[in-house]
Amino acid sequence: MTHTLFYRLSLGATLLALCVIILGAYVRLSDAGLGCPDWPGCYGQILAPTAEQDVHAANQAYPDRPVESHKAWKEMAHRYLASTLGLIILALACLAIKRRHHPEQALILPLALVLVVCFQGALGMWTVTLLLKPAIVTLHLLGGMLTLGLLSWLSLSQKFPRHKRIPVPAPTKKWAFFALIVLCLQISLGGWTSTNYVAL
Repeated sequence: MTHTLFYRLSLGATLLALCVIILGAYVRLSDAGLGCPDWPGCYGQILAPTAEQDVHAANQAYPDRPVESHKAWKEMAHRYLASTLGLIILALACLAIKRRHHPEQALILPLALVLVVCFQGALGMWTVTLLLKPAIVTLHLLGGMLTLGLLSWLSLSQKFPRHKRIPVPAPTKKWAFFALIVLCLQISLGGWTSTNYVAL
């Protein structure tokens, strides 16, 4: 039962990570990355201000960054989803520790994911506090892709334990690894191009 729960959680986390990445790209492309000038709240509140008095108070607190509610809500939705993902990853790590004596239970990967997602949270904060510095935003993108990749690996390792896997020839593994490196470089270059506003 615990194994089934772990697999379902890991699969759910993988799908949620994909949604977080897509929403993050939407936030970026709609110029809402600084929709909230502070972190982790939004204009000092848990929710993006929408009531007239809240908007007025926020505008007085941040006179150089007037409230744009539609942008603030996009940014906060991204933060809420990312926080939910972080909690699921923490739950996966706790389950992995609980089942650590089971021969097919992955342990290092869930624990590594906790570290990655903590670093992602820090990058998310620095993205805001350092005003969309290109290097930080690019690292944040790569961290998101790394999280998605590790979660996919975790899900697949639970779905297909070692004794169910088909042996892969060494040359195929080498070409796959080479393709992975090229893909990572392409994602990095694409992110770097976008964060420096040189796409055109």
